[in-house]
Amino acid sequence: MVRATFAFLSLLLMVDPASTRFDLAIRHARVVHGDGRVTPHATVFIAGGRIGRIDATEAADTVPADRSVEASGRTLLPGLIDAHVHVEPWTLPLFLKSGVTSVRDVHNDPSYIFPLVRGEGPLGPRVVAAGALLDGPGSFWKNALVVTDMASARAAVRSEVEAGAGVIKIYTRLRPAAVAEIVREARARGVPVAAHLGKTTAIEAAMLGVTSIEHLTGIAESASSDPDRLRRLHDDFFAGWTASELEWPSLTTASLDRVARALIDRHVVLVPTLALHEAFGRLLDRDLMNDPALRDVPRDVVEKSWDPRDIMTRAKWTDATLAGFKRTLPVLQRFVARYRQLGGRIAAGTDTPQQFVIPGVSLHRELELYVAGGMSPAAAIRAATADAADLLGISDRAGTVDVGKDADLILVDGDPLADIGVLDRLALVLVRGVRPH
Repeated sequence: MVRATFAFLSLLLMVDPASTRFDLAIRHARVVHGDGRVTPHATVFIAGGRIGRIDATEAADTVPADRSVEASGRTLLPGLIDAHVHVEPWTLPLFLKSGVTSVRDVHNDPSYIFPLVRGEGPLGPRVVAAGALLDGPGSFWKNALVVTDMASARAAVRSEVEAGAGVIKIYTRLRPAAVAEIVREARARGVPVAAHLGKTTAIEAAMLGVTSIEHLTGIAESASSDPDRLRRLHDDFFAGWTASELEWPSLTTASLDRVARALIDRHVVLVPTLALHEAFGRLLDRDLMNDPALRDVPRDVVEKSWDPRDIMTRAKWTDATLAGFKRTLPVLQRFVARYRQLGGRIAAGTDTPQQFVIPGVSLHRELELYVAGGMSPAAAIRAATADAADLLGISDRAGTVDVGKDADLILVDGDPLADIGVLDRLALVLVRGVRPH
């Protein structure tokens, strides 16, 4: 009762309307704040790109604003956050089109991505970035920062942070000793570490202090009865990924719960990218090219970069491999829901623009997969708003609908707490109070 009263009173902690000129009022909306709070009926006022007032009283109707949007029957939410992307110029407008107003880029050309972090360039989502990922010799990525010893590990972290990195990304060929050194150096600079694991298992990474685990990597290795077999396969990137994916259906509930609890005890955030797992399983589906959202993707991307035959040849995947991926997906979905049920934190991410993981649209699909796996719509929304903002270190500016925060907002027709699918029924997107065109 005390908490509810405090929450209501907080809505009335507002700037003096007599001294503030509101640019925009979104009137009579259901407000889903992003952190579990819901205000059934309120008007949200915006001034100078920030939320200036949230008023759940009848008096809100008398407060003037330069422009008003009638939101009866609609829901106002924080702008969505995709916590695992690789930005390309063509992706920026697609993020905004789907209401994704912040992203975490976890591997990119530093000369391209760090200017976007600084807000240079066209209007787009807020960007938190890692720059180039860190990996061991023989990395799958030719533009990775290669770590060969402890000194180079420390130097790589320092160079990334000095360039503007808000997160350090580590990759599959790094063993526990190198991970430990990277985490120590990053922590000394107040920067989290995101891990795509291979040679290091999830429990090892958790014990060493990584902040987030990407793609659910390292979990199968930790839960398997033969982790060394899987660890050896990570000598080859695709062989390691494939073996880990196909291992999941054989893992017991008890072993997965054991791993989940170990990660939760160390406060590890999972960034599942279920949309990516699903996309890889669909590469030979007859309806693959029928998604209307593909119209927004450049043709050369669809026809060349996303050529299913190319990735299947490089990865040595067969029809049977993709069928195995499809059997794995429901196991991953249940694990994500179970992790959340046990008290773990999920931050929604997609790995767009990997093959057929369409920017923006794929985040909506990610949340649908969470709910289909047993997570509540409220928890799924939190994974793409409040909890994702906390992971990105931007909770002071984004992630919830609160006075003083940036007006990164989406307005949707219907109630996403009843049907997560309505998130694609966007009536309004605001980026720092501006409606992108």
